[in-house]
Amino acid sequence: MKRTVRRRSSAWSYFEQVGANFVRCKKCDAELKYCGGATSTMISHMAAKHHVSIPLRSAARGSWGETPPSWRAPDTEEESAFNPEREPSERRRNKRSSVWDVFVKVDEEVHCKLCDTKLKYMSSTTSMMYHIKNKHTENPQNNSVAMPTQAQVTKLVTNMIEKDMFPISVVDGDGFRELLADIVHSYNVPSADEITRSIECHYHEKAADLRMRLAAVEKVALTADIWTAMPSQKYITVSCSFITEDWQGKSAVLHTHKLPSGGQLTAECVAEKLFSTTQSWMIAGKVPACVHNNKENIQLTQGVAQVTWNYVSCFATTLHLAVSDGLSEDVLQIISAAGRLVRHFSHSSLAAEALKEKQAQMCLPQHKLIRSNRARWDTVCDMFQCLLEQRWAIKAVLSDRTVTSKHEAQTLEIGDDCWQVIENFTPVLATLKWATTVISAETEVSISNIYPITFSLIQTHLVPKENDVEQVSSFKLAVQKSLRDHMEVVCL
Repeated sequence: MKRTVRRRSSAWSYFEQVGANFVRCKKCDAELKYCGGATSTMISHMAAKHHVSIPLRSAARGSWGETPPSWRAPDTEEESAFNPEREPSERRRNKRSSVWDVFVKVDEEVHCKLCDTKLKYMSSTTSMMYHIKNKHTENPQNNSVAMPTQAQVTKLVTNMIEKDMFPISVVDGDGFRELLADIVHSYNVPSADEITRSIECHYHEKAADLRMRLAAVEKVALTADIWTAMPSQKYITVSCSFITEDWQGKSAVLHTHKLPSGGQLTAECVAEKLFSTTQSWMIAGKVPACVHNNKENIQLTQGVAQVTWNYVSCFATTLHLAVSDGLSEDVLQIISAAGRLVRHFSHSSLAAEALKEKQAQMCLPQHKLIRSNRARWDTVCDMFQCLLEQRWAIKAVLSDRTVTSKHEAQTLEIGDDCWQVIENFTPVLATLKWATTVISAETEVSISNIYPITFSLIQTHLVPKENDVEQVSSFKLAVQKSLRDHMEVVCL
C-alpha cells in the first residue's frame, strides 16, 4: 500500500520557521511560538491582525484511498480536534461557540474585537460569554452574538449624512473608509452614487408619509421664509404646521424655491411659488393663512387668482423691526465701541491670555467675550451681559502696559457713562429676547400667546422708569410705538 502523503497547512504561506520553536509572520514580522507541528497560533494571528481567514486543512489522502482513521495519526492538533471520524468518546466537541465571532485567540489569550479586552484562555468560553453579557449589552445576552450587517451599517451612514447634513462625498474620503474598515470588518463602503440613491429613496418614503398625514387633517398653516444665500440670489422656504387628531402640533418643510435673481422681488412671484407648493402637496383648499417674515417689505396680497388664504406677518420679525426702530444713534455708537473691544480680545492672543489670568485672580467665570451679529439684535444682549460680567477684568487688562499700550487703551476704553447705558439697557434687551424665545419655541406654541406678550411688553416692560438713562427711555418709547403700529396693522 502506498504511504499517505501529508499536506502542508496553508498557514505556511504567510509564515516562515525561525529556529526550532518560533515562526515569523511575513506580513508584520511578528514572531510566535511554534511547537508540535500545530498551526493554530498562526491561523489566529492572521485572523486577528490581518483579517485573513485560513481554513483548517482536511485529512490527507493517498493514492489507495483515505488512510483508516483507526490507526492514522493526526497531522495537527486542529485536525485531531475537528476530525469527525474519531470515536465520540475520544473526539472533542466540533460545534463552534458563537463567542468566537467576537473574540479571536492569540497565543494563550483571547482578544475582544469590540473593545480590545484581553482575557486568559483555558479551553473554556465561559469568561468570554460573561464579558459579552456585561460589557456589550447591546448584543443579545446569550450564546448568539449578532454583528452588524452590510445593510445596517450603510443605513447608519446614510442617516448620519441626512441628520448632520454632511456632503455625500464624505464616503469617498480615505480617512472615512479606513475608519469603517477598522470598526466593521469586511465592510464595503458604498459609493457616493449609491448613497445618493439611498437618500432619494428615503426622501420619497418620508414624503409619502407626510402626504398621508396632510390628507388626514382639516387645516394646514403655511410659513414662508425669504432668505438670501448670496448677495444677488434669494430663496423662499415653505413649511407647514398642522394639528393631528390627538392634538399634537407637527411641522415640516415642504419645499425651497429659488427666486429669480436680479430686479425687484414681486408679491405675484412669491404667491406663485406658494401656490405651486400647495398644489404639489394637495393642500390648496386647506390653507387658512400664511405666516411670512417679509424682510423684503413686499406688500403680499392674493397675487394669484386661486390663492384664498390671508397673509400674517411673523411676530418675531415684527419684534425685530420694532427693536431696530428703537436703536438710536447714541446706542449704535455704544454697540460699535463694545464690538471693537471684543474684537481686540479675539484677535490679540496676548490680551486673551491676560484676560484669563485676571479672571482667575478675581474669581470670575472663565468665559470668552461674545461678539454681536449686526443681523441679530439678541446677540447684542449676550455681548452686553458678558461685558458686564467681565468688566473689571477687562479694565485690569487695559490698564496693564505690558499687555496694552497707552494708545490702544485710550482707543478701546469705554467710558463710565457708556457703561451705565449698557448696565441700564441690558435688562430691557433681555426681556425682549425672552419674548422672542417663548414665541419661537418648537413645541406648545400658540397664537394666543402673541397679544398677551405684546400687551405685557407695552404696558409693563417698555414703560420708562425714573432711574432710566435718556437713551434707554427713548428706546422703550420707540419700541412701544413700533409695536403698536405693527400690531394694529396685522389682523390675526
